[in-house]
Amino acid sequence: MSYRPPTSPLPSPAQPPFNPIWLLSGLGASSIAGIGSLLLVPRFRRVFASFGAELPELTGCLLDYPWAPCLLPLRVLAIWAAAPRPRRDRWACAFGVFAGLGAAALVVVALYLPIFGLAATI
Repeated sequence: MSYRPPTSPLPSPAQPPFNPIWLLSGLGASSIAGIGSLLLVPRFRRVFASFGAELPELTGCLLDYPWAPCLLPLRVLAIWAAAPRPRRDRWACAFGVFAGLGAAALVVVALYLPIFGLAATI
């Protein structure tokens, strides 16, 4: 009689298949913030030039680097590549959605902060 190693009666868990919808959702949400900043900042730059007042640091930073939110989709791809395989699509989606919403909110606050500051002095 020859030796047979023991086998498990349960099959090994299958890896979930790649779901591009999760990754595309994260990329889309983060891209909206980047494209929005590139479209909005030039319009507000002309308005701020007519104010003649000193701008807050956040607004000045956004005016100097309006392309910074455009780097978020690259970070989504980096997280997708670095995350553990079973849930990396969901990790990339979660980061893209939360970072995109946060960046969009930060852009809106940075653009309207000088207007609110000007209104407070009236």
